Amino acid sequence: KNVHFLQNTRRHHAKTMRKYGLHNRLSPRDFGRQPVISVENDIEYYGIVGIGTPPQMFKLDMDTGSSDLWIPSIQCEQYNIKCANHARFDPSLSSSIIELKAPWKIRYGDGSSASGRLAIDRLEFSNITIHNQLFGLADRESVGFLDDVVDGVFGLGFPTLSTQNGSGLISNTVLEGLMAHELIAAPVFGVWLADNDYRLNNTDNDGEFIFGSIDTDRFIGNLTYLPVTHSKHWQVKVDSISVHHDRGDNANNVAHGLDLDIHGEAIIDTGTTLLVFPIPYAKEINRAIGATSDPQEGWILPCEDVKKQTLGSLDFTMGGTTFSVRRKDLIRESVMRKPGWCYSAVTTTPGDVMIFGDVFIRNNYCVFDFERLSIGIAPAKRR
Repeated sequence: KNVHFLQNTRRHHAKTMRKYGLHNRLSPRDFGRQPVISVENDIEYYGIVGIGTPPQMFKLDMDTGSSDLWIPSIQCEQYNIKCANHARFDPSLSSSIIELKAPWKIRYGDGSSASGRLAIDRLEFSNITIHNQLFGLADRESVGFLDDVVDGVFGLGFPTLSTQNGSGLISNTVLEGLMAHELIAAPVFGVWLADNDYRLNNTDNDGEFIFGSIDTDRFIGNLTYLPVTHSKHWQVKVDSISVHHDRGDNANNVAHGLDLDIHGEAIIDTGTTLLVFPIPYAKEINRAIGATSDPQEGWILPCEDVKKQTLGSLDFTMGGTTFSVRRKDLIRESVMRKPGWCYSAVTTTPGDVMIFGDVFIRNNYCVFDFERLSIGIAPAKRR
């Protein structure tokens, strides 16, 4: 008899469903839903996650654009007093912690960073438990993280993007942990982010990640699956981009479209707020939607009344299907120094890859399939 054997009914149920190809027939209610909370003007979305035994709780940015899981350590306050504003992990309070001597460091594309050491412990989220999950204990954080509402990052990118890729340590990333332990019925997670219209009439949550299934009540029609084109990122091919104008002040409500000479590849990133484009593309799109470049504020456009904001869209054709972002979602918060003007949701990057952040995902339900290496997209249902 194996005295170390642990019963895991959920694991064996999931394994059986996958064995006979029945996992897609299961109700989403059979799986863990991870509610997420919006920060300010939908800057980011965080979920409450537990680490350790008993679990210590943290607000973590649910990020498909990175792969590392990390939280602040109890020692981080020694390096910057601002860290005291965050939940901090105390290893002495966890009976299952394995502290490693290996150093850990991550630097993100926006220049923010965190560093410290590695540890292994129990991870709990969405009613799912991974018993041996590798994560970073951050002793030092850049100012952006210290001033942030979230405590750390819950990376949902591919293992090849992890800072510890190839280290030989078990369960390097959350996705690897889910797959290795067969904790979910299907190797997918669905992402739905609520918009302001939904939140005006509902108080349940600001969005949710569903691990192991999808919620068909959250989108319209069928999902279009796009193959991932990069070994590190949730990146897909974009065939074309166009701007759709509805002339609501026109008696015939005539629709006008403008095809832009833009195509390439885009990363679908829940950890990015805006729509990010190489400089020439951002310039072309912003001009097409009526934005102008301000030397101090960047791309801005006139704030419009609610009726006009609902007219028109920025459209993306991928895999033969067109997905839209409403014009009202391209208009962000007001520019303090310029009354009547708002920031554009279309911004720039010095790189050559487009990034479709939460502005895109609020308009389109996304399913991340990490076995078939594809992303399913469908227009989000508005309630």
